[in-house]
Amino acid sequence: MKFLQTIRLWILLIIIQIYTIQSNTQKVDDSSNNVYALLVIDVQYCFINGSLALKNSPANQDGAEVVPIINELIKTVPFDVIAYSLDWHPKNHISFINNTIYRNQYILNGQYQDYKIGDTITYTGPESRTDQVLWAAHCVQNTDEAELSDDLIHYPASDKYVYVVKGTDPDIDSYSAFYDNNKLHMTPLNDELKKRNVTHVFVAGLALDFCVGSTAVDAADLKYKTYVIKDASRGVNDETIKTKLIEMKQHGVKIIESDDVENIVKHNQHSKRKFINFQRRKQIYNLLQRILENE
Repeated sequence: MKFLQTIRLWILLIIIQIYTIQSNTQKVDDSSNNVYALLVIDVQYCFINGSLALKNSPANQDGAEVVPIINELIKTVPFDVIAYSLDWHPKNHISFINNTIYRNQYILNGQYQDYKIGDTITYTGPESRTDQVLWAAHCVQNTDEAELSDDLIHYPASDKYVYVVKGTDPDIDSYSAFYDNNKLHMTPLNDELKKRNVTHVFVAGLALDFCVGSTAVDAADLKYKTYVIKDASRGVNDETIKTKLIEMKQHGVKIIESDDVENIVKHNQHSKRKFINFQRRKQIYNLLQRILENE
């Protein structure tokens, strides 16, 4: 009886060894260690139907159109992390056109002019020299229009769901969800992603040529594998959209459509399962070896 049990164990050991060798020669995909995050950028009322609604900008794109696309991604793609950024400005923010008069002493050459929305102004201080695009007051802290769209799927903060605010310094704007525009300070986003071992990020939201694009460029520079979901983003100006797309590609950002995302992430899930099965077979093989050695 003991002899038959030993034979069975040897046969099982040989079968497992064959499968393990096959898995080894196929090379377990490195993507088994990938951790995927969706970065939802500034899908707030101010950019949808508020003071800086994209549909009123030169490109005439409707910010509300990204909401159902992003919702579908959240429902169907098994992201490990979903992070939301919000523009969150104080009333005296440097980007607001109505505040230029209060910053006259910092305007380059000291010349106050009759500026209009979309103009770029150079300030020499108070923190550092900065080229600032002027906007209508928008996304003012603790106002209704600064809130995320109620139609956007979002859940309370947790290990999976992360929220960061940006543009809180009155003297420096912040397009990127990672840094202010002068790279003087970081938001908590990079730390939160690193804590969760994120390796790949998918960026979507508003606006493609400013906050989405700047976030993607910084993500790539921070060594995340970075994708921008073009049909889940909307922009301000056709010309600046083209320029930002070129810049993103130069930094290694891949431009994709929402239909591509599920295949990329699910391939990773398949690789993880393969890796786990491979590890389990190795463990069983080692256990059987020990049993046979003690026979």
